[in-house]
Amino acid sequence: MNQASSSPLDIFNYVPTPEEQRRKLIASLSELTLSPADLARHLERNRDYREFSATIRSIQRMIAGETRVSGEMMVIVNMLLRQHRRLKARYRDLKWERSEHGVYWAQLDDWFVYISPQTRGRWILSCRNGPGPKDYSPPFGRWLDSLEEAKNKALVCVEEGMNDLAEIGYEVR
Repeated sequence: MNQASSSPLDIFNYVPTPEEQRRKLIASLSELTLSPADLARHLERNRDYREFSATIRSIQRMIAGETRVSGEMMVIVNMLLRQHRRLKARYRDLKWERSEHGVYWAQLDDWFVYISPQTRGRWILSCRNGPGPKDYSPPFGRWLDSLEEAKNKALVCVEEGMNDLAEIGYEVR
């Protein structure tokens, strides 16, 4: 690309190499705190018609560089990443409180997020759209290795819950 004629919009015309795409996929999943299994579950919840084992195998092969990262996969991961970054910007000053039992919690609009300490220094994350036990709670994710990882994943959990509720509301109509 000629430097003299380049513009900020030229980034939309750049075609990355397969290795650049692979590194971007790995970095994006890391920023989202998503394992290949988490991404496969997300695709399954959003109506991916393939068997779960085929989906996760495909993701693992892309990460390992055995196959190219598909354009569709990068579109999905980029959309998730943009969503996550918007939430991080919106809640940049999120205040975490700590209960007398060591549980960290925060409120994001109508959503309540709880991070509970577990054995071996791990954490489990849960959220619900309201303070009561009967309010909607998305399915639990995996145990997380650090409090910071759990706090980062909290935004992803809330976003998934918001998506679930929107889908449920749409189907009920």
